Amino acid sequence: MYYKMNLKMVYYKFGRCTVCQFRLKVENVYTLKNCNHTFHKECITNWITEGSQDCPRCRVSATLDDIKQLFVEEAGDSFDDSGDELIECSSNMITKNPNTNNLFDKNMTDLTIKLNNLPNKFANFVKIKNRWRKIYFFTKCCKNNCINTFEPNNKCIEGSGFVNLIDDENIKYISTLKNKSFDRLPWVYPENSFNKPQSCLNYSLYYLEVKCLFERLDGKENWMTFGFEDCSTGGCIRIMPALSMIEENKHSTFSWDNNDIFGCGIVYPPTNKLNEEFPYIFFTKNGKQIGKAILLKENYDTCRPFLILKCCSIETNFGNNLKTTPFKYDVSTHLVVKEFY
Repeated sequence: MYYKMNLKMVYYKFGRCTVCQFRLKVENVYTLKNCNHTFHKECITNWITEGSQDCPRCRVSATLDDIKQLFVEEAGDSFDDSGDELIECSSNMITKNPNTNNLFDKNMTDLTIKLNNLPNKFANFVKIKNRWRKIYFFTKCCKNNCINTFEPNNKCIEGSGFVNLIDDENIKYISTLKNKSFDRLPWVYPENSFNKPQSCLNYSLYYLEVKCLFERLDGKENWMTFGFEDCSTGGCIRIMPALSMIEENKHSTFSWDNNDIFGCGIVYPPTNKLNEEFPYIFFTKNGKQIGKAILLKENYDTCRPFLILKCCSIETNFGNNLKTTPFKYDVSTHLVVKEFY
């Protein structure tokens, strides 16, 4: 029996998948209905499934229903890595095989396995809408607890230095006018935690950045601790710029200056590698990775960013809108790390 199928034949200058940056193969080229940018099926599916309702390149809104497969032919020898040009023509094709889609699905699965076995692998950024929301109840400005999660923009009756959550992304530290010993060290948490992705074929990256604004010009009283906390155990991995330290590791070339931008990321392995690989945390400064990564041999199935501040205000980029406010660090180029403390 013959089956008639309406297909789009595409003559294509092969480029790279926008998400993983690996070259596109003839058997695995997908695009979105509202734009002609091209991806591997598993890459764009995971991108949308895990929270990003848009095209990774042009940010046009997208859903899983917008993903369509392109049947492609190579454009001879005129290979152009930067080319995403598509020239489409409609045609009717006759096939004997009713299991064509199953064959393509198998090819895509095989390709994913091959990609995960390559020595250099990219991690896919997972966008999670977030905002600063909670001031840890144990850290109080004074016995009256004037500034808290429910009243985050207030003044301390006793004049202690403390944070104000100005808006979703900005934290203002109001230093004391009294003795500097009245400057407190509050802990601040965001509204949403990061969860280990389920049924994910690729490495997944959660990441955010903070810009430090000193409130005391001499710099001696300024303090920031920044990192991720395990929601199950309360354990944390952090950077302490004032001490030039990542966890307990000292860095002689690592300094802290006003307006520095620090980033913190956590990378989870694919679901099929959870029994052989652990997640890890890494840090960046002004767009460059600093130090080595830290391997997480505990679960860290759910974790949350946190800040401890003293005389230091913060401007945050959660990655809520990377089109208008990109990270200093290019998350699209993050290669899976193999060197750890």
